[in-house]
Amino acid sequence: EVPLSEAREIYGLRAVFGEVYPDPVRVVSVGADIDAILKNPKNPEWENYSIEFCGGTHVSRTSDMSVFVIIEESSIAKGIRRIIAVTGEEARQAQLLQKSLANEIKSLHSLKGAELDTEIKRFAKVLDPAAISVYEKHLLRTEFDDIRKKFDDAEKAAKALASKQAVDQVKQVVEQNPDQEVFVIQLPAAGKAMAQAAMHVRNLKNKAAYFIAVDGPRVAHQCIVGKPLIERGLKASEWAKCVSEIVGGKNGGKDESATGSGTEVAKIDEAIMAAEEYARKQL
Repeated sequence: EVPLSEAREIYGLRAVFGEVYPDPVRVVSVGADIDAILKNPKNPEWENYSIEFCGGTHVSRTSDMSVFVIIEESSIAKGIRRIIAVTGEEARQAQLLQKSLANEIKSLHSLKGAELDTEIKRFAKVLDPAAISVYEKHLLRTEFDDIRKKFDDAEKAAKALASKQAVDQVKQVVEQNPDQEVFVIQLPAAGKAMAQAAMHVRNLKNKAAYFIAVDGPRVAHQCIVGKPLIERGLKASEWAKCVSEIVGGKNGGKDESATGSGTEVAKIDEAIMAAEEYARKQL
């Protein structure tokens, strides 16, 4: 403990503004000897150490804390930051959790496709609230964000390729059969690939096409019917209903366009044959 008037002369001293401290006041220093500080309190060197007033220390020495981990750092007002830290056993638990999360990120590098997608979504929910070192979390998040970006870029590239392949496949089939009015085609992918294939047929005006694709655990399907074929009796909404009765799930749409999604992946060949048969009967 140090007389309050002397303690206030220490260069670089930390104290809470507006706080009323006792006289004498307890001065806590980390890294610099209190006796040396009091011999030369105006020394600018003291600014390099943590020296502060304290109404009552929680430990007698820093070694009592064993481990010190800053788990949160945030802004509480303009120019003011707050840190939250844990010590002792709680700090050791934070270190163990950090190591566990680091191993989980390491395992992500060996995953691909849908499995990686699932794990990325799961890990994102685990990492954000984790009570671990702020700095270590920053490192983990940087590595995780890199993994996620690479996955997203690969997914975008794969979808772009699938879309091109789908449109090329439809173009080739139509060009090879210029007199054919109705096409039932199984595509390599759903989503944007199917939408672009449907757009190509829609632009042909006088054709009809039914697209079916396996989309993970589901069957995605979509049909397009040109106006001349609608007038002859082929309506997209009824066509989609026919397929949905086989692959399950729901469907909806209008005379010129309809979509659906089912769960019976094993029945996709049966659905293709049913779509072909239905169109023949209507026309």
